Amino acid sequence: MNPKITKLLFALTFLSMFASQQLLAQKKLNKTFPGIKKIRMSTASGNCVLRKSGDMKVTVDLTYSFDENDYEPVISQEGDQLVIKEKFRGNSSRGNADWELSVPDHIEIQFTTGSGNVEASDLSFNLKATTGSGNYTFNRLSGDLTLNTGSGNIDLDEVTGTIEATTGSGHFRVSKSSGELTLTTGSGSHKLGDSKAVFRVTTGSGNITGNDISITGSSSFTTGSGNAEVVLAAAPQFDISLASGSGDAVLDFNGHDIKGEIVMKAGKKHGEINAPFAFDKTEEISQWKDQVTVQKTAIRGTTTPHISISTGTGEATIKK
Repeated sequence: MNPKITKLLFALTFLSMFASQQLLAQKKLNKTFPGIKKIRMSTASGNCVLRKSGDMKVTVDLTYSFDENDYEPVISQEGDQLVIKEKFRGNSSRGNADWELSVPDHIEIQFTTGSGNVEASDLSFNLKATTGSGNYTFNRLSGDLTLNTGSGNIDLDEVTGTIEATTGSGHFRVSKSSGELTLTTGSGSHKLGDSKAVFRVTTGSGNITGNDISITGSSSFTTGSGNAEVVLAAAPQFDISLASGSGDAVLDFNGHDIKGEIVMKAGKKHGEINAPFAFDKTEEISQWKDQVTVQKTAIRGTTTPHISISTGTGEATIKK
């Protein structure tokens, strides 16, 4: 190849790389707002980190690499409400944005993103958040939380309050949390540990594993085709239900007294019932398409709480 052409190609390649680096260069924005009680935020795919501020003001820090001709962060204060959104023009496929908000306690936040992650720590606030495929990672929080993600995971550590969280296919990990927890996933699994709460835990096909669990109100753990196993930290004082369509359902009393009205069910053909005590009554219940369920009932000292363990084709088990 002609040396002049080679040099020209090299120069063009270098200029292209330099232009690309300039295009993706990190840009920063910092703004502070007083008197904010509510935040309404919407991003295309940016991640968001929420932290506690050192005063009563809201500070917004944005780091982004989108070209400024294609991207505009829009931040405006409307009375005591802060509105944050992203405006895109032209070709905005290259680049990213990361938001960090320092906020005071007792603020209300509504947040929507297409695919970003959400992190929050050391706050007492109310949050409604939706992400298409991002994850939630929350530590040391209190308040009312409503969380939705299409396929992301939800991680709650030392979270207290009324939490309603849903993911289409992601997993839950919950530890050292309390309050009222309604946790739903379509096909993911639940791992719950060292928590004291009212639990409403559901998965379509994943497993449910709970260790050192105390219930403070009527609670249920339900899976369509996975296993559900809960190890109690204390004898239940409220109704509790474990159910699996085709997996095992296991309630481990972990050495605590087994008291209450206990009803255990399993399919007659493929299911099995196991318990460390004798039952007072056994009956067969006809289901659809000639399916028969065996139901066994025992009263252990008192008729409360009501304890229900059921499976279709797996094992329904109580462990002492």
